[in-house]
Amino acid sequence: YVHFDIKVSHMTTRWTTSAQNMLGLKQGTSPKQVPTLIMGVCSIAVLWATVPLEIPELTIALLGATVYAMVHLLAAPKRQGKAMKELVKAPVDVPHRPSRKDGDGNFSHRASRLRKEKDARQDYKQHSVAPITATTFQSVGWELEVQELLSQIMPTAEGDKIVKGLVRSVKQAIWPMIPEAEVTGFTSGNPARGRAYGVAVPEIDIVVSADPAHLLKRLDGRFSQSGRSVLRVDPRKLQKAVIRACTDQLVSSGGFKFRRSAFRSDDPKVTLLAPASLGLSEDAVSVDFSVNSATPLHSAALLTECGHLEPRAKELILMVRRWARDRGVSHAAKGHLPPYTWSLLAIYFLQTGTEDGVALLPPLSGFERSAALARKAGSPIGAGQVWSPSQGPEGQKSTAALFKEFVRFYAGKFDFRNEAVSVRLGRRAAPEISLPLHVVQQDCGSAVDVAPSIEDP
Repeated sequence: YVHFDIKVSHMTTRWTTSAQNMLGLKQGTSPKQVPTLIMGVCSIAVLWATVPLEIPELTIALLGATVYAMVHLLAAPKRQGKAMKELVKAPVDVPHRPSRKDGDGNFSHRASRLRKEKDARQDYKQHSVAPITATTFQSVGWELEVQELLSQIMPTAEGDKIVKGLVRSVKQAIWPMIPEAEVTGFTSGNPARGRAYGVAVPEIDIVVSADPAHLLKRLDGRFSQSGRSVLRVDPRKLQKAVIRACTDQLVSSGGFKFRRSAFRSDDPKVTLLAPASLGLSEDAVSVDFSVNSATPLHSAALLTECGHLEPRAKELILMVRRWARDRGVSHAAKGHLPPYTWSLLAIYFLQTGTEDGVALLPPLSGFERSAALARKAGSPIGAGQVWSPSQGPEGQKSTAALFKEFVRFYAGKFDFRNEAVSVRLGRRAAPEISLPLHVVQQDCGSAVDVAPSIEDP
């Protein structure tokens, strides 16, 4: 564009100068007046020359005029060339357009424009989830409200029916892939009353159990030669690979919906959603799905046996788990204590922490079924001795009163730095050397605290 404009300006200047020389005009004559004078003179000349002439003579005249004009254009004075050089040197105001080689031009201009638009917009916060509404009760008073809540969250026959339906659906989905798999379902409450964080922290666990050799054989075609070698050496990677394969099968042919995975935890698992279209419940039900995981079995065994030893113990465990979930401090993926750990805290409190010093639960060795699953033996009760709950004042306390004592015990009495929660021992003591300590760094970066040290029996 610049070169074209310069050429046009050059030709216009030469024509104007030639006309001034031909007409004998002064140098100060305005360039805008030259075209008007030229048109006037040319009109008079053409009229004067063509009136008395015939067509052959007129043709020769026009041809001569054209040749004369071309000679004058080619023989322009040198001073016009000097003026043209000054014109070329003068700056031309043309908008900058980055070339294709100048890759940063467009991006820098666009980034600057986007920054201005972002600064012009008003920032505001928008909540990504609906706020949790407080639970409403028909009863009035703390004691009665707790009893009403317990009646809602205790396991029911309806919940057991939902678990059986889920187990049946999982079996049908994964049986073509792993015929040797055994599917088991566990529930720690009423899945129909999930409420807040019901999807993030499900009440139901579905566990697939199978021999690792059978799993590797059935899924052999899914992995390369190097992948099979790694899975034979690392059982944890095999466990994760089987969970992924089963999840794909459950989502594609079982009707389940994938929600999230938790492969960094000690027990890798995925959270699935069983929609109402499966016909198991009026509402969608969330499920934790895992392979060869022992934690759901341990949790269910402890909960069941606590209910046999002390009915209020089972109620307190369910209430603590529900409270932690509704308060948003039971989501393991965010670094919180999982529901199983909250169960251990409640059991340990009933073993050692009642305000009157009376134990409502024995050490782990007093749990007939759970002791067989433990890694170590706890404090022996004695040959032929059967533990029985206290019949004193502690035996008359309600679950609501025990929950208040549970909060006070861990908020002010328990020393997290020098004590450890050990259901196996069932007594207050310093952590063993084999139990790792958990150190938490504060937001400021300089101060550190010792987190709860909780032993999994």
